[in-house]
Amino acid sequence: MAYQAKSCNKIVYKASLCLFSAFFAVILCPMRVFSQELLIRAYATYKLKTVNGNANQGEITFKGQKIKGEMSFSVSGKNVSATFNGEKLTSPSLSINAGGKGLYLYSKDAPKRLYRGPITFSVDSLGHLKIINRVQTEEYLPSVLTGEIGHLRQPEAFKAQAITARTYTLTLKNNHIKEGYNLCDSPHCQVYYGLDNIKPKAAEAVRNTKGMILTYNGKPAATFYHASCGGYTEDMTNVWNRNKSMPYLVSVRDGDNPRKPYCAIAPKLHWKTKIYFTGLTRIARNCGWITPQEEAAGIRIYKSGEMSGRAHELELYTRERRMRISATDFYHCVGRQETWKAVKSCNFKIIQGKGYVILDGKGSGHGVGMCQWGAEGMARHGFNYKQILYHYYPGTVLKND
Repeated sequence: MAYQAKSCNKIVYKASLCLFSAFFAVILCPMRVFSQELLIRAYATYKLKTVNGNANQGEITFKGQKIKGEMSFSVSGKNVSATFNGEKLTSPSLSINAGGKGLYLYSKDAPKRLYRGPITFSVDSLGHLKIINRVQTEEYLPSVLTGEIGHLRQPEAFKAQAITARTYTLTLKNNHIKEGYNLCDSPHCQVYYGLDNIKPKAAEAVRNTKGMILTYNGKPAATFYHASCGGYTEDMTNVWNRNKSMPYLVSVRDGDNPRKPYCAIAPKLHWKTKIYFTGLTRIARNCGWITPQEEAAGIRIYKSGEMSGRAHELELYTRERRMRISATDFYHCVGRQETWKAVKSCNFKIIQGKGYVILDGKGSGHGVGMCQWGAEGMARHGFNYKQILYHYYPGTVLKND
């Protein structure tokens, strides 16, 4: 997602508001039958003007006519221009059906990915290609698991992720409905990189848990998840500034040994990032925390979690004044301007230096809900998927939708 850094605070707020609106639209309503079909925006974070495909491997059709050989789809003003079978078509929207083995799409600006089912091409409001893939939920989920936890090994961890991802899909299915689709393929919703190279354990976990979701008081639960918590998960109210908590999204200890949590097996669990005040000034200006004339002179943790130890609120100061900023906003703003590896979570301490600070942190992600590496660690200790889910979402109930 390409955002202007100067609007970072507004974007974080709007994104969070959109996310919670989507959740509450489902959570506050009675349970409905789980939709079996989804509209997923492919290449959502890429600013594509042209994408190519090869129809030789699959059974590709356009209005019942079989397509052979190379094809391309390009932006032409507000229309899409398509070339295949030696013909050129231009329309506000063009749809093809990728049957059989499916269709590989590729571009010089984006990776090659395999899709099956109906694919619609149009132009979005920013003048980029808008590619929508209609896919069955149970075919979508193995790709999500492959992208999210393909590096893990334990079948019980895969089952736990299958259920959280299925429930998450249910609660988020209206996230982009105003834009003409259900979900995007980026971490903003859930990663979906097509149907190629699906991990066998991912496909098996989805099959073995078909239709299973987590509920709370008879309604779908908000099954947030993240890579690694570093020892404690976090209460959602401390991350997204909500007045009302969800009883199952509270801080839980990741194992009995605080020095060796379940997610201690995660690679690079501990991390350090050095930020010079010149860089901090640039970030703070772009995020609107200070004026273009001010210079950052330091930052410290103002408030942190009693159980998790994660930073909740930071105090940024210049030579003239001090201001408090959300640690979550800091995490998002630095990630979008620099790299998401710069500040991997809000679970950090700040070491003061001369002209710089060092963030000494652990874990990766927002810390709410299931810890993916913690689930792997629990599975290695002999816990099954139900025990894993009930540990990270206390008070929830597993049901077949």
